[in-house]
Amino acid sequence: MKVSSTQIKFVLLGIAAWAIMAFTIEKTPQQVKGLPPVELTTTQEVIDAVSAFKATLSSTQISSCFLSYSLTDAAKWSNFPIGIYRNRIGITLGSLSTEQLAAAKKVLKVASGTGVEGYNELEGLLAADSYLGSNGGGSEYSAGNYYIALLGTPGLTGSWELYFGGHHLAFANTYKNGALAGGTPSFRGAEPFASFTQNGATFQPLIEEKNAFAAIYSSLSSTQRTAATASGTFNDIVLGPQKDWQFPTAKIGLQCNSLSAEQKALVLAGIKTYVADIDSANAAAIMAKYSNEIDQTYIAFKGTGDMVTQGDYIRIDGPSVWIEYSAQGGIVIRTATHPHSVWRDRNYDYGGTGNTTSVKTVNAAVFKMANFPNPTADQTTLKFSLPEDMMLKIAIYDVNGRMVKAVAKGKMLKGNNAIAVDLSSLTPGIYTYTLETEHGERASQRLVKQ
Repeated sequence: MKVSSTQIKFVLLGIAAWAIMAFTIEKTPQQVKGLPPVELTTTQEVIDAVSAFKATLSSTQISSCFLSYSLTDAAKWSNFPIGIYRNRIGITLGSLSTEQLAAAKKVLKVASGTGVEGYNELEGLLAADSYLGSNGGGSEYSAGNYYIALLGTPGLTGSWELYFGGHHLAFANTYKNGALAGGTPSFRGAEPFASFTQNGATFQPLIEEKNAFAAIYSSLSSTQRTAATASGTFNDIVLGPQKDWQFPTAKIGLQCNSLSAEQKALVLAGIKTYVADIDSANAAAIMAKYSNEIDQTYIAFKGTGDMVTQGDYIRIDGPSVWIEYSAQGGIVIRTATHPHSVWRDRNYDYGGTGNTTSVKTVNAAVFKMANFPNPTADQTTLKFSLPEDMMLKIAIYDVNGRMVKAVAKGKMLKGNNAIAVDLSSLTPGIYTYTLETEHGERASQRLVKQ
């Protein structure tokens, strides 16, 4: 990836973003009387950007771009170029004026992660398609052939999705009642995979993913590699387009509970290259969940482990996370391989829409999480409300998803609860505190230590 003043600016904005939003995986946190409300700043920024984009469009464009929500439409994504797959929805970037295109990209920017992932990677993938179009691929390969659509009514109530995609990219952020309910399925592919220059800028999207997976494989002993080796061959990812909710019931490979702390950190680093494609605050909450599940997560490899040889494959499969990466033969640039990759969530693809196997949810009177004071120096009180007596695990995680403090574990009573927590051992920074129920449901709230 190129390193520029713009990228540095994105990183600085990402650091600031940790401090502006609380996020609940299951439901939208509600305000506890007398305490500050849960912030929905990031979602509101997306809504505002969508409104600004809509204001630039004609009535005809609006009717094509702003659609009713349906899972059928949400699932219309593919890794094939426009000449092969013609069922995408919305309007193309190539049909937009300069003003409209800038507004559309602002929507994607505020909904995406910062740094080398997220929006920066998205721009690299768009550039890659335009590069293919100019180097033998023809008109069906172009950044202008990517589609944007809004499914449902963007707002702080109800369900809606920001849909964006084309060849080698599917972006699907689903929002429910003002919170990001899911950032998957998220497909990424890159051809060319080697570094390339387009319009004076240099790109190499997905190189971070490749390097992260190669580092995991390199860290394994010969015994661990044998245990992690999958049977058969993999010519592509298993759960690609139109393979929704078809997760296999059996895990394959090596369970991460047998890994060292350093190896687990490498697996989480690989996961983060995908989760960081969404905005930073929501990424922190999701990484906290995946980190909490790392011991129940499996890794499986096939091939050389360098992740660039045709047939190389990795799968990360946990209670929630599902990631695949597969090295393919070249299509336009036939002398080199290129990757296909997907991040899915076993419970929250499309925000959980269409999931018939999800865990039991709590009733509508959600946890009403809050912490006060926030920001705080050394002490804070975690407050929450339960719809019924239940077993809970409460912990605090850092921005990398590592648990830094176990707060409580055991039976909690129905109604309002408050737990005083000593934070003096934590360094100043941004954290999340997470409630996990006996049914596997989780909710998280932002916490700032001064």
